[in-house]
Amino acid sequence: MPELSPAQRTAGTARILMTAGALFAAEALFRGSVARTLFATLLLAFGGGLLFFAKRAD
Repeated sequence: MPELSPAQRTAGTARILMTAGALFAAEALFRGSVARTLFATLLLAFGGGLLFFAKRAD
């Protein structure tokens, strides 16, 4: 099996974080929790930033 580059591993982690953030945000919005929604938004932003820099590194 070919070994993944560091940028590919970072992109995979970013996709996982963005998926978790989206699910977390949907759940938080459904429950009406402002603090949880803000935390989920930060998780999405962090995942998006990781994905952006991973794509630039390739």
